Amino acid sequence: MHAPSPRTGAASLQGSVHPVAVPRRTSAAWIKWVLYGVAAFFAALVVLVLWFVIARPVQVLPRIEPAPAFMLTDQDGRWVSDTDLRGRVLIINFAHTRCGERCAAMERSMRAIYDTLRADGRLGTQVRLVTITVDAQSDTPPVLRAYAVRLGVETPEWTFLTGSDRELKQLIGGGYGVYYRIEGSDVELDQRAVLVDGTGLLRAEYNGARLDPAIVMRDIGLVEQEANSSQAARPIYEMAHLFVCYPR
Repeated sequence: MHAPSPRTGAASLQGSVHPVAVPRRTSAAWIKWVLYGVAAFFAALVVLVLWFVIARPVQVLPRIEPAPAFMLTDQDGRWVSDTDLRGRVLIINFAHTRCGERCAAMERSMRAIYDTLRADGRLGTQVRLVTITVDAQSDTPPVLRAYAVRLGVETPEWTFLTGSDRELKQLIGGGYGVYYRIEGSDVELDQRAVLVDGTGLLRAEYNGARLDPAIVMRDIGLVEQEANSSQAARPIYEMAHLFVCYPR
């Protein structure tokens, strides 16, 4: 017997190997289905976005900015800071006790909000009202206390705050951007109110002279719903912020 030469053996092995052809049609079909899937995904995403924007299944209030920090004195002469009020929704208005008829509409609206919150048990525990005076010289703690009595409201569910001229100017004029001017006994004030959520974010601003209790109560409800939402619902609320699903 003769052993095959190396050259003959290599040739016979090469002759026995058959290359496997990759079907090009299968590869092209796979790529086509991938492209179809990507296109379908983006089409569904566009439909979802349009539905979310038009239907607004969830509404939120804008996260405007962090509310200004403060340390002021209340109607009982106690120090009160913004951090002391955290964990509750705050409805803050800016006024003064000598405003009289000019601020009567805002006073009535704030009182209506107070009565509604008190009736449904949320006043004090979930929501607090805060009035910050612009008149540091006249509105001392005893004067603010008498003002609360005149309005017929309980403190601290409705808290009245004052401070020095400098503190109030920095907070009200600088922090909240509310215009006011005091010359002698004359006080000129741009009546305003704001909503601050439990984390200290400014969420809404209102014209104090046209303050609508129904709108304020709606906004309080929206903020509370978002704050109390489950972990699973958080992405939906973030989408509502992303697509500006604010109340009309």
